[in-house]
Amino acid sequence: MKYPSFLKENDLIGITALSSGCSDNVSEMKEAINNLTNKGFNVITTNNVYGNYIVSSSKENRINELNELLKKDIKLLQIARGGSLLYELLDSIPYEEIVNKKVLVQGYSDPTSLLYILTTKYDFATIYGLNGKSYSGNKLELYQLNNLEILKGDLINQVSYDNESISINGDFESEGIIIGGCVEVLKDVIGTMYDETIKFIEKYKNHKIIWYFDIYNLDPVTLYVTLLQFKNAGWFKYSDTFLIGKVLFKQSEDIMTYRSVYEKVFNGNVLYDTNIGHVKPMFTIINGSKVKVTYKNNKLSLSQSLLK
Repeated sequence: MKYPSFLKENDLIGITALSSGCSDNVSEMKEAINNLTNKGFNVITTNNVYGNYIVSSSKENRINELNELLKKDIKLLQIARGGSLLYELLDSIPYEEIVNKKVLVQGYSDPTSLLYILTTKYDFATIYGLNGKSYSGNKLELYQLNNLEILKGDLINQVSYDNESISINGDFESEGIIIGGCVEVLKDVIGTMYDETIKFIEKYKNHKIIWYFDIYNLDPVTLYVTLLQFKNAGWFKYSDTFLIGKVLFKQSEDIMTYRSVYEKVFNGNVLYDTNIGHVKPMFTIINGSKVKVTYKNNKLSLSQSLLK
């Protein structure tokens, strides 16, 4: 596993909008930039960061602005926010340049595809954490501060911010290489030219694979079929631990409940309603790191380390 360089004081953070822009949240974006600056970083943004909410700009413009940003001495490539259309850029993103420059890449939700491809296809660790806009607020909260510590290379032990996570199989401890992302985005990667999941899990099978999933708004039945696709594709072959975040927009559970979905699909340690993904506060996860997961007394503890 290749790892990016962690941040140091005065390092340059580049923020770009590979999907949605922040035209509807300009003040939040500026507040986030100010907070990052106050924490000792330099920040540069591309013009499309303040572009349209649906999609910040044309495909060509988003790629051009990304390429221009990569010409700068950025240490962190930060995606402005989520959306729906980063997928159409996948055939044009300069993956190898990002890897060769050892640039940290961070985002969540729609940026899942970029992160997942870099980690599984290029064996390059990425960060499922905050989007650029996520640093807004009058005062940074603990999960935001923890995120910055991890970006600086202090791989602190993260502990549940609440007592809401539920274990289907009781208390447990597990270790393995962690990978995952937003289910709605991963479903569009499976079976395509970008899907090298099997190669990835075969390489790291001796460590075991721990999966995490972030769910935006899938109803239980659609979620069930989607997770079955992953399972039937062999993604879970070397896995016995699954961490699932809170569903941001829950749908009707008349036909099937979310819990029953997890019980039907997964075998082993299953923990859901965790602090992963869209519902804040959220953990910061290094895709491609070795993790130790402990669940005890209604608390999830997640420690991460880099493979030697």
